[in-house]
Amino acid sequence: MKISIKLAPFYLFILLISSLCISNSLHASQDIKSWEEVPVIDFNRIIQKANESGEKWVYKPEFYIFNLFDLTALKKISYEFNVDNIEKPKNIDIRILRDGFLDDSVRGDIHQLKLKLNNKMIWKIVSIKKAISCWRNNQLIYSKETCP
Repeated sequence: MKISIKLAPFYLFILLISSLCISNSLHASQDIKSWEEVPVIDFNRIIQKANESGEKWVYKPEFYIFNLFDLTALKKISYEFNVDNIEKPKNIDIRILRDGFLDDSVRGDIHQLKLKLNNKMIWKIVSIKKAISCWRNNQLIYSKETCP
């Protein structure tokens, strides 16, 4: 999926709004009981193909969530972006919260991505962890367990 130059201001606006809301959404308020390890090979293939096609988002990890995850038909999207060095980052952690799925059992999920900058200045996903929350739970709890 390509990011059109015309849509860039929209994505930057969403990025700004989500970063303003993040302080209350992704910290201690999330009760995560367990994580599922997600294979990264398909995600890295998408990044590699995008790079081969000349897409510029592969150089900007802040655009990865828009190109690698489905963000449609959700009530809430939040994410947290942490770098190891603000001037010359080599490692980035991204946590994405998606809530309000149009699903009878799964309410939402959290993905935690670890990225590393390679020698071609492209970010490679090193690991992804995922936890889901269920509509039927009385409390907002995330885990790797399947929803009933």
